[in-house]
Amino acid sequence: MEPDGVSKLIEHRWTIAVITCVLFLVLAIIYIVLPLRDGIVLGVVFAYVGRPINDKLLKYSKLAPFATTFAIVAPIVFILGIGVIEIVNQVVWAVEHHQEITASITTTIESMDLPEFVYADISITIENLTSTAIGIIGQIPAFDYAKRVTILAVNAIVSIFVCFFLLKDGAKLTGLVKNLLPKSGLQTIDVFTEHADRILSGIFIGNLYVAIVASITSLFVFHFFGVSHVLALAALVFLASLIPIFAGWMILGPVAIGRYLDPRYELWDAVFFYVVAATIIYGPTELLLRPYIVGVRSYTHPLLMLLMFIGGAFAAGIAGFFIAPMIMGILIAIYRTYDDLVRGQGEQGQGAHEQQ
Repeated sequence: MEPDGVSKLIEHRWTIAVITCVLFLVLAIIYIVLPLRDGIVLGVVFAYVGRPINDKLLKYSKLAPFATTFAIVAPIVFILGIGVIEIVNQVVWAVEHHQEITASITTTIESMDLPEFVYADISITIENLTSTAIGIIGQIPAFDYAKRVTILAVNAIVSIFVCFFLLKDGAKLTGLVKNLLPKSGLQTIDVFTEHADRILSGIFIGNLYVAIVASITSLFVFHFFGVSHVLALAALVFLASLIPIFAGWMILGPVAIGRYLDPRYELWDAVFFYVVAATIIYGPTELLLRPYIVGVRSYTHPLLMLLMFIGGAFAAGIAGFFIAPMIMGILIAIYRTYDDLVRGQGEQGQGAHEQQ
């Protein structure tokens, strides 16, 4: 008599118990590291971006992971860190001097000789917006704000360590994962890995390199034109290049308008600044660097990646911003692997038929 299902469960009870314990431990680990998901994901992205540099430096020194981590993380920390500090200082200054700002805006409107009813409506709107903004900022709990800043700082540190250890021991980790897989499917895994590697390289390396180059270039451009708050604007340029929902004109446009409103400059100065800044900052990156790395190497449609970046950011914040394109890249890699295998089997069958 064949054993029933209950008998089989009793027979393999220890195996089931071990598997259950392992799953419980895995879920516990995921729950523990969940607050650090942003740092882990950013570390993976940094390691992916720095891997080509690390591979080249390994030919000359064993300290390549240290140098690569510094080369990738240092510009980002400098650009965003200093920029965020300057933006926060400006926000604090605006909160403390909101009355002077409102009075300055009102004086500017009065100088435009607008009709009385238009002037009254605009004045009331500005006062309401200013009061609302100040009220929202003032209602932010100090403890909650400090907690968020602390978590952000911890995630930034975690991303550096994750990047370093992946660059240092990433090959060992890959080998360990391959050893756990069936030997019969290693060829398929190799094909999938090759496609996934190419797609993710195109997505992340392209976007991050473009953002770094554009931001550093903007430092020199803004300094040359004597624009104020250079570091804050460079940080915004970095984010605009990295996040598809933003565009360069969202930063350069307001700066050009502010330059036009400045009594020291005229309309021609504002137009000249906008054209030169846009050409120097976004010309080489958008016309040469991004199309080559992102489009050619990842063979993914820009609209698809745009939706993934934006949707991921809304769904899961910083981590989701990078995880969503990863998932889409993996799905595309699976399709490419399937397509290659089908074509390979078709070519083998055609070759065998021709030999007969």
